[in-house]
Parts: sequence; C-alpha cells; structure tokens
Amino acid sequence: MKTNQQRSEVFKLFQTNIKRKKDFEFGKEQLLTLREEFMSVYNFIFDTCNNDDFAKMPLSKDKTIAYYLFHLTRIEDITSNTLILGKKQIFFKRNYDELLNSPIITTGNEIERNNLVEFSSMLEINQLKNYIYEVFSNTNNIIKDMSYEDSRKKVSDERKAELVKLHTVSENENAFWLIDYWCNKTYTGLLLMPFSRHQMLHLDGCLRIISKIKKVF
Repeated sequence: MKTNQQRSEVFKLFQTNIKRKKDFEFGKEQLLTLREEFMSVYNFIFDTCNNDDFAKMPLSKDKTIAYYLFHLTRIEDITSNTLILGKKQIFFKRNYDELLNSPIITTGNEIERNNLVEFSSMLEINQLKNYIYEVFSNTNNIIKDMSYEDSRKKVSDERKAELVKLHTVSENENAFWLIDYWCNKTYTGLLLMPFSRHQMLHLDGCLRIISKIKKVF
C-alpha cells in the first residue's frame, strides 16, 4: 500500500494528462493505476477491521468507516451508471437496496453526525464489500472504454432528470446540491471527482480511523 504522498503523485500525473487529447490514454492509465491502489486500501480495511470497527467514530473530524465506504460507493454507482451510462444502478440491479440492510438509498450526505454510528451498525458489512467490488470494477470498465471525445461530453438533461426522479440524492440541503455539481461537469470532471479525488479524500479518513483504533501505523 502506497503512502498518501505517493498516491497524490499518481493523481497529479493523471490530472495533468487526462485533459489533453495526445496524452489522454496515458492519463487513463494513471487513473487506473491510482484506482488499483485504492483497491489495495479497501482490501487492507476489510482485512484489518472487524464488524464493530466499521461503526466506530473515534475522531471528531471524521465519520465512520462504514459510512465512508457506503457513501463513496453510492456516489460512484450513481454517477457512473445513471449519469454516464444511462443504465440501472448496481444498487438496484443486484438487489443491494435489500442486501445491505441500509435504511436509505441515497448517498448519505443528509445523515446527521449523531446518527452515523446507528446507521453504520445497521449495514451488512460483507454485502457492503461485495457492493464496493462490483461498482469499482464497473467503473474501471467505463474508464477503459472511454474515448477522449466521450470524455468531453457533459451529462445530458435527460440523465439529470432521471437522477432527480430516482430520489437517490436526498432533497436535504446537505445533499441536493450534488445533482447540479455533477451535471455541470464533463465526463472528465467526473473522472476527477468522484472517481479519484473523492476516493482519496475518504479512504484517507478510513485510514486515520484505523490508525486510531488499531494502532497499526
């Protein structure tokens, strides 16, 4: 598993090259390399933590591991499938809306801090692991198949309307802004956020929590 600094260096290579047609394929390679590193972090989390650890919130500026993993994966599922592919979210297609035992179908942005531990305790962690791996693999395939021309497209009005209709982003003010935020981006913008920077942000949060409760770093 690489250090945060090493991950940041790969991200910068991806960020610099993905916007230029002649360097686009190299940029994609760097993104896939970075996401391979993200997967090593996911594997470390599942290998290191027991079920109780996923619902602990020992740090005042971080949430819970279960919340971060659910949140990351819902956002990636929503943006990759509803907004880019125009297909059914894996959450519904593979019945994770039932398997995860989640009380919500949204991204979780609307959950108040004092409810995070209860929410995290409800999730079926083994199913969350399966959901993460399915969504992550699906997104990697999207990245591999994306052309430079496709990357310059913006989310269509039809797909934005479909997202609103699905109610997978809460109407709460802490969440609903995400719809405009994503839909004003090109696909390149979605590669940058949420498929890379967002992952880095919250996986780092997971590692801080593990460092606190497991003393492994």
